[in-house]
Amino acid sequence: MGATNCPETPRQKMIGMMYLVLTAMLALNVSKDIIEAFSLVDETMVSTTDNSIANNESAYSWLQAQKIIQGAEKVKDAEQKANVLKQKTNALIDEIEAMKKELIIYVDGSYEDKDGKPKTVKTIDSKDERSKPTQFLLGQGHAKKMKESILKYKQDILALVDDPQQRKGMSELLGLNVEETFTGKEGAVKQSWEEHMFDDVIMAATVTLINTTEGEIRNAESKMLEYIKASISANDFKFDNISGKAIPDSRMVFTGDKYTADIIVAAYDTKQTPEVYYRMGADTMTVDQIGNATKLEGENGLVQLELAASSLGEQKYAGLIKVKAPDGTDQCYPFSDRYMVVKPSATISADKMNVLYAGIANPVSVSAPVAPDQLSVNFPGCGVTRAEAGKFNVSVPTSLIGKTVEATVSAKTGNKTQAMGSTTFRVKRVPDPRATIGANIRGGKRSKAELTSNPFLRASMGEDFAYDLKWKITSYQVIFISKGYEDNPLTCTGANFSEAVKSKIAKSPAGTTIIFTGIKASCEAGPRTLDEITIRLK
Repeated sequence: MGATNCPETPRQKMIGMMYLVLTAMLALNVSKDIIEAFSLVDETMVSTTDNSIANNESAYSWLQAQKIIQGAEKVKDAEQKANVLKQKTNALIDEIEAMKKELIIYVDGSYEDKDGKPKTVKTIDSKDERSKPTQFLLGQGHAKKMKESILKYKQDILALVDDPQQRKGMSELLGLNVEETFTGKEGAVKQSWEEHMFDDVIMAATVTLINTTEGEIRNAESKMLEYIKASISANDFKFDNISGKAIPDSRMVFTGDKYTADIIVAAYDTKQTPEVYYRMGADTMTVDQIGNATKLEGENGLVQLELAASSLGEQKYAGLIKVKAPDGTDQCYPFSDRYMVVKPSATISADKMNVLYAGIANPVSVSAPVAPDQLSVNFPGCGVTRAEAGKFNVSVPTSLIGKTVEATVSAKTGNKTQAMGSTTFRVKRVPDPRATIGANIRGGKRSKAELTSNPFLRASMGEDFAYDLKWKITSYQVIFISKGYEDNPLTCTGANFSEAVKSKIAKSPAGTTIIFTGIKASCEAGPRTLDEITIRLK
């Protein structure tokens, strides 16, 4: 199609970028050695981006060369699109570079190193600084502006794709999905792209992530260049280079359903419908075997194959496509394919418990004999959010406590949705946490030193509760009983002992009974009143 080979495929570039982003996020809490290692990661990212720039420039040069080879009129539309793409890309990169320069000056005080060169991650002094990058990018809104510019850029270059169906596919291919929301550190909390990328991230990781974003933009530019190049070479299709192609709707077929595939000649001619023959159970097929094969009919250059999914396991077939060559002779092109027939089935299991707890996000894993990103789940009456491929968070309302929920799983296979199975879950109330003084004081005889060294209350779940819930003490009362006389309760707001409580403990004699009562705590599961704690001073 006129494309040239590259040292690194776009897929490899994307995998590398994803690795860099994941690596960068480790900077939230890492050692000095790892922080310093970001300079190497950043250098690699910049080098990869430079390679992308060089490859893209080669593509622009190739387009210019086609003016001489194929004529200026033929490549006029492609040349105009390429010029728009180049201008839009360079303008966005220049905008991000200017923002990055402001960031470095804001955090480090200067943009140039001791040799007068622009600072990189390696030469930035404040590599582990967190607050300033966050303030600059989120507090001052620079990250949001960058996201808006990226969204505008993606819309502008997608407008270069003429066909709406191709435009939809190209949108997915380009990436740059900065409009998506992401799961935050607390699991159920949703974050914007800018929060997910730059909130509380050290300077070394921040600059690396910005450079990674520039690399993704260059990769999107490369994808669009491939489309533009293909648009001027598709009409130069040569039949001596074509091959048969079987394009199935899905290679995963369930019993009772049908296997459907389109059999085409690559860059096929809609004015000529080929003759197609196939044989089941074969790896190859020759012209001599046409008499024993099944013939398929089609129209507009396209022939569709339908096979009943009656037998389980792997199925295979092979065939020939017969077309008329420009000289009028018959040319045959072989094709073959394999597909899997399986029974509808699915497995649903709670990640941490065999029940769902009301009021919190329950992590649930779903598996089935299809790609995880094709799965969807339904928990009636509950909120479901996708955490990652095959994993979901299920939020259950308290109104379902004591009831059951039947979860169903479905999968998108080709152009249809297939039911995969169901599982019933019991819904329970989250147990009350246990209140303690300090880390583990639950009562009994205690010295003043023990209390004053742990001047706060804490609420936590038992060790047998698998969910990591963060409880917050909101208020409680403290009653002192000495020599049969009960003082008026002292009220504390929050977890810490009030100054009045501390003073009272210090003045109380041995044998004084201290009761911590009316202890109130809360978390995402809701507010609770906890059991009181009784202490007797030694």
